[in-house]
Amino acid sequence: MYEAFYGLSERPFNLIPDPDYLYLSPQHKLAKAYLEYGISQKVGFVVLTGEIGAGKTTLIKSLLKNYSGNHRLGVLYQTSVGAEDLLELLLQEFEVRGRFSSRAARLAAFNQFLVSAYARREHVVLLVDEAQNLGPEALEELRLLSNLQTGKDPLLQVILVGQPGLRDKLKHPSLRQLAQRIAVHYHLRPLERLETREYIKFRIHRAGGSSIFTEAALDRIYEYTRGVPRRINAWCDLALVAGFAESRQELDAEFIDTVVASQGGTLEGEDEEGCRRATDDGSPPPTQGELTGGNSQRLSSELTDLAGRLTRLEGLVLEINNHLIPLITQFFARTEPGAPELPSSEPIAAPPNTLEVAECEPVQEKPTPWWGRWWKKP
Repeated sequence: MYEAFYGLSERPFNLIPDPDYLYLSPQHKLAKAYLEYGISQKVGFVVLTGEIGAGKTTLIKSLLKNYSGNHRLGVLYQTSVGAEDLLELLLQEFEVRGRFSSRAARLAAFNQFLVSAYARREHVVLLVDEAQNLGPEALEELRLLSNLQTGKDPLLQVILVGQPGLRDKLKHPSLRQLAQRIAVHYHLRPLERLETREYIKFRIHRAGGSSIFTEAALDRIYEYTRGVPRRINAWCDLALVAGFAESRQELDAEFIDTVVASQGGTLEGEDEEGCRRATDDGSPPPTQGELTGGNSQRLSSELTDLAGRLTRLEGLVLEINNHLIPLITQFFARTEPGAPELPSSEPIAAPPNTLEVAECEPVQEKPTPWWGRWWKKP
């Protein structure tokens, strides 16, 4: 849509993990080194954790794409399954054909697949995405499936990719044996401010473009996204669409504010680190009205008008009460046998000197109460 306008060969901020767009920050380089060691040496289970959208899957896919060894990759995305369905999913993922009437038959078929792959010098790697959704029974099933080995090498390499909750799940007492087989574990953090700048520039350059966002805009994107790559991709893509619609060749910080405000802000809400904008000096983030500009004045005017409406409504309610309550009181009093005669409903005269009336203003008689037309003393 906007590619030609900005001189891009393709969209640089796609939300789908693309190993060709992997930005290697210092921590990503370290994580890659650990993972390369774990896979090349076939050391057992490899665990990569990080916040949602931190770039875990992109890193793994890039690693496997550039892996020099002969490998057979299977990716398990559906992780909300029990242990009884896990083996069936693995047979489908690795295209193991056949009809298996029992778990023993499925297990035998999968083991035969691993042995055959080893004979062809294929390194079978299973990538389990969103592994934090697997229950302890399913994780234990993976450990049992990876027990088959030839010599010192396991025939199945398992990479668990998940959110921070995966680390807590692996501490379950029933998974002690699995935890002991984890040789590599790395946790990815969000990008820092400078890394966020470089990340955006890297992706634009990778797509064939040059400077589109000003330095202030890059800082503003960091403040909104807190350095999470998936959030960065989402807001940068929306900013490019909006910039194309307004024929803006350069996008500044104020325009980023406008784009975010037009979308109603982030849909994720505030997380532990505060997804809303935060300043480096620790001052509180600005409100939505401050971001959009001029909204604070309009809001103040609307609040003033609302206060006036509420005041008029309160006066109306009090007037109704003053008329209605005496009527209800008299009605219930007259329905009781032997009840004493109530005083007239005529208004009580005000004490002297309580009100000062201008001499030029004539005193008018109190109008007849509105219920006088139908309520008469017997």
